[in-house]
Amino acid sequence: MPLTPFLDYLMLEKKSSPNTYKAYQKDLSSFLSFCMDQYDTKELSKVTYSMIRQWIVFLSSSGLTHATINRKCSALKTYFKFLKRIGILEQTPMRGHKQLKTVQKLIVPFSIEEMEHVFSLHKATTFSEIRDILIIELLYATGIRRAELLGITTKDIDFGQKLIRVCGKRNKHRLIPILPKLEDYLNQYLDLRKNRVNNNIETLLVTDKGEKMYASYIYRCVQKYFSQISTKACISPHVLRHTFATHMLNQGAEINTVKELLGHESLASTQVYTKVQLPKVIREYKSAHPRAKNK
Repeated sequence: MPLTPFLDYLMLEKKSSPNTYKAYQKDLSSFLSFCMDQYDTKELSKVTYSMIRQWIVFLSSSGLTHATINRKCSALKTYFKFLKRIGILEQTPMRGHKQLKTVQKLIVPFSIEEMEHVFSLHKATTFSEIRDILIIELLYATGIRRAELLGITTKDIDFGQKLIRVCGKRNKHRLIPILPKLEDYLNQYLDLRKNRVNNNIETLLVTDKGEKMYASYIYRCVQKYFSQISTKACISPHVLRHTFATHMLNQGAEINTVKELLGHESLASTQVYTKVQLPKVIREYKSAHPRAKNK
C-alpha cells in the first residue's frame, strides 16, 4: 500500500503540522527502503516485529540516539494503527513494542538578568534591529514555539483586546496576552513593515527584502543576541520557551495557567519545566526546615 492515504490522514484528520508530515514521510520511507534491502518486500502490511527489531538495531548501530529512534518508531506505530483501522491489518506488529530508555536533557533557561542584559544591550532603531528584538520579545513574552511564531499573521494581532492568536500543533488555536513592552515593539515594527511588503504577505515577520520569514533565521537571531551575554551550551528559540515557563513558575504562576499558555495537551508536558526549579527548591528546603538546620 502506498504512503499517500496515510499521509493524507495525517494532514486532513489528525491535523498534523507540516513538520510532522515531513518527518513521518521521511521515517516511513527510510523504513520501507530498509525492508526492501534486507527482506526484499515493498509491502509494509507484511512486516513482522522481528523485522522492526532489526531496523532498530540498524538505527542504533548508525549512531542515532534513543530519542531519535523512539520518534521514528512512533511514526511506524501510528502508520500500523492506521492500517489496522482501515482493515488492512488485523493486528499491528508493534502492539508489544516498548520505547527505548532515554536520559532526558535538562535545558537550562536564561536568567532574568540575562534577559534584561540582552534587551539593554541593543537599542533598536533600524527595521532589521527592531524586527530582531521583536523576535526575542515575542519568544520570551509568550513562550510560543518557533513554528508558531512563523505562522503569526498581522490579522492575529488584536490591539483592542491586547491578545495574540496563535495556531499550535494540530491546528489548535489559543490566545496569549500582549504585554505593554511587547505592544511597543509591535507598534514600532508594524509601522516600518508597511513600507517593506505588499498586501499579499500576511505573516507578521518578514525578511529585510519584505519576504516571508524562515525558520533558520529565527535560530540565528537568537544565537546572535544571546551568544554575546551567555556561555550556556544550548542557545536556541526553544530555550526561550523554557525560560518563559520557568520564569512564570518561579514568579508564582499556576502550572495549569502555564500549560494553557504553552499550548500543551497534557500537564505532564508542562511538568518538565518544574524540574528546573528543583535545585532552588532543595536549597530553600534545607535552609528553612528545622530538621535541616545544624544544632
